[in-house]
Order: sequence, then structure tokens, then C-alpha cells
Amino acid sequence: MRDREFTMQQYKEAITILQHQGKWTAVRQKMLTFQYNCTERTIIEPELTRFMGWAGHKGNSDYGRLGKLIGVRLLDENAAFLAEGWPFLSSGEWRESDYEFWPGRRFYWTMRPALAQALEELGLVGPPAEVPDIIEPEFGEVPPEHYPEGATRQVTVNAYERNRSARSACIRHHGTLCTVCDSDLTEFYGPVAEGFIHVHHLKPLSEIGERYTVNPETDLAPVCPNCHAMLHRRTPPYTIEELRAMIQEAHP
Repeated sequence: MRDREFTMQQYKEAITILQHQGKWTAVRQKMLTFQYNCTERTIIEPELTRFMGWAGHKGNSDYGRLGKLIGVRLLDENAAFLAEGWPFLSSGEWRESDYEFWPGRRFYWTMRPALAQALEELGLVGPPAEVPDIIEPEFGEVPPEHYPEGATRQVTVNAYERNRSARSACIRHHGTLCTVCDSDLTEFYGPVAEGFIHVHHLKPLSEIGERYTVNPETDLAPVCPNCHAMLHRRTPPYTIEELRAMIQEAHP
């Protein structure tokens, strides 16, 4: 079932049936709108759960339930015969997480293109041009070492895009030592922290109202979680130089 493909028209018909039956709820629409607007239309369960304001692993159960509802219409079968629901919505794979808050191996859902097209055709999401894919280094005239960052977009609430490729490029250039306190998390925690570091945007994304080009070498800085939290203890955030001075004053 995971490898079976369906057409855009099949998805449109399945969604239309759910709408007529009153089963296409605002919550279910919100889940798919969120995924559609994410980079590469790819999400992991805790990301969905947090966005929806749920607890535990409710994202798994509700996402799977929606998949089964669509699957029943695609296959004209009873839901009891469907072992999994998510494959009707996404392809999936296990891989190492590139999320700061959810490290380790995670299962990634990538929305099926035919489903995305059906949502567009039905007017349930905006056309692709309204939410550009910014993770791949194909930015037209933008040099490959620069990355679009911070584009405001409408999901259910306004969100700011954070580009994982830009984060990776920052770490490749600067390394994983904290720019503020020079700490090496691997030295403190051991192998579990190898390669782990936060990335701080030197220009707060909340001040950005349109797409701009971020240079990972000059606009981003690796910082440990503690220093990252301290940088954001005020609005606008402290500068790295200000926080360094505080540390020096506290520990002369």
C-alpha cells in the first residue's frame, strides 16, 4: 500500500465526498494546510502535534485517521481492512532529524504530490507560487551559498520560514562551538551531543516582512541552547557581543 500511487482526480473525488459527508473538518484541513506550507511539504509527528496544540503523540493518531478516511474513498474499502492511514497522505522514511528540538532518528512524512495538487485544485490551499520551496539550493539568480530566509506566510497563524539548508551551511562554516561562550557540548555531554548546536539568526525573523537573502556565514551564528535562550531574554534579542560582555562581567 505504501508504494501505490493515486491521481489528483482520485484525491479530489475522495476529498469532495468527505466534504459532502461533513467529515472534512477544520482540524483536518488545518493539518494538511500546515504540511502543505512546510518546507518540501515534509513534517515529523512532534512538529505537527505541537503546531496543532496537542499533547503526547496525537499527531500520529489523527493524521493516520485522516489518511484512512481518504483511503476508504480511494479504494472503496472498509477502514478496518486498512492497516495504516498515513501512506494515503504521504510517502515516508526514517532518517536522522535535522530539527533542533527533536534530535535522533525520526519518521518524515512528505505529502504526495497528487494530494497537494488536489488541495490546490479544490481551493483548499494556495497555489505553489504563494509558498515557495526554499530548501533546495535552486534559487534562480540567488548564489548557491545564499539562502532565502524569513518569508512570512499565512498558514492558520502567521509563521516564519526557517531554512534547514542555511542552518547546515552555517554549521559547516562556523563549526559547533558556541559563538558566545565557546562551549563544546560534546566535551560536556559526550558522544550524544556530537554535532548538536543551535543556530541564532542575527537579524530577528520577527522583524522581517518579506523574503530576503541570508548569508549563513555572516547572518547566522552557532550558539549553545543556554546562550540561545539568554540572547532571547529580551526583545529585540541581545547581541552576541552584549552577552559575551555579561559573561565576562559575571566571571571576571
